[in-house]
Amino acid sequence: MGEGKINNYKLCYENLCLEFAKHDPEEMAIKSGALYDTEKKQFTLTCLNKEYLISYPTGIIQLKVSHQENTLIDDESFYLKILIISYLHRCNKSLLTKKWVPFRELEGVGHAYDGFARQGINKLVDFFGYKGELFSSSAVKLGGKKYPFGDIGFEINVLPNLPVILILWLGDEEFDATATILYDTSAVDQLHVEDLAVVGSLVADELIRIANNL
Repeated sequence: MGEGKINNYKLCYENLCLEFAKHDPEEMAIKSGALYDTEKKQFTLTCLNKEYLISYPTGIIQLKVSHQENTLIDDESFYLKILIISYLHRCNKSLLTKKWVPFRELEGVGHAYDGFARQGINKLVDFFGYKGELFSSSAVKLGGKKYPFGDIGFEINVLPNLPVILILWLGDEEFDATATILYDTSAVDQLHVEDLAVVGSLVADELIRIANNL
């Protein structure tokens, strides 16, 4: 990521932290599914099967690591930092509808779709399009549960109130591989559509990272 982009995302993150600090932490915990420690003034939030510690009101984020010193999230992870802070203060505990739709059918998507497809779906197809077993193993490692659609489908909890479904149709000699990422229609009540577009990229990146370490 270039220095200019890092500075832009850093500014966005800092502005979100200012907004985050205006909200009551216990109310945010109830709505988001996070835990809040009133003594430490710290949230514990699970994101993509990892636990993060978020200080209140500063918004400083650490990866919680058992038996080791917790790790600060670096500047290359601003997508993740923005997602976590945005989720904590925007989430409203809407009930899941269990009505799953592609990203392009979410309310207000507009121009955000092209980036979503390039950074999310295309990554999945390029890396896993002919590697069904690797895709399954990686999704299970990420806490995914099988979903009966496509050649391989998994439901993955990105955040406590934000599941997604990843569906892969494997490529062969006759057909190219394809994939899709489905969202519960309530997702737009938890995050802006621009943040939901980033979710697709983060999930794809984490699956690829896991696959490369299997």
